[in-house]
Amino acid sequence: MGLFRVSGQLSGPTGRTVTADLLVDTGATLLVLPESLAAELGLTELRRQAVQTAGGRRDVWPIAEVRLRIEDREVTTPCFIAPGGPALLGAVALESLFFAVDPVAKRLVHAEGFVG
Repeated sequence: MGLFRVSGQLSGPTGRTVTADLLVDTGATLLVLPESLAAELGLTELRRQAVQTAGGRRDVWPIAEVRLRIEDREVTTPCFIAPGGPALLGAVALESLFFAVDPVAKRLVHAEGFVG
């Protein structure tokens, strides 16, 4: 799938809001924010979770919660706090916002919810 970016508004527990450029990455489980952005938002670690990066490196990263808004959709979602790198919009946040990815047009599209 081709990579593309979307703009999202992130809000932390202090009410601070930052507009961020998010790289859409359906291979990432959660939203991923670099430590610098997490600190700017005042995010606090809830727990730690083992992760494996796309390069195959294994590590343990903090998980926090952040409020995410893209277009007219908003949700509180868990996020990994990464030691560096770009902010990534992962599968859980995409699905929680009911977005799907159009890889040809490189854009997000509205999706329906599914019930088994």
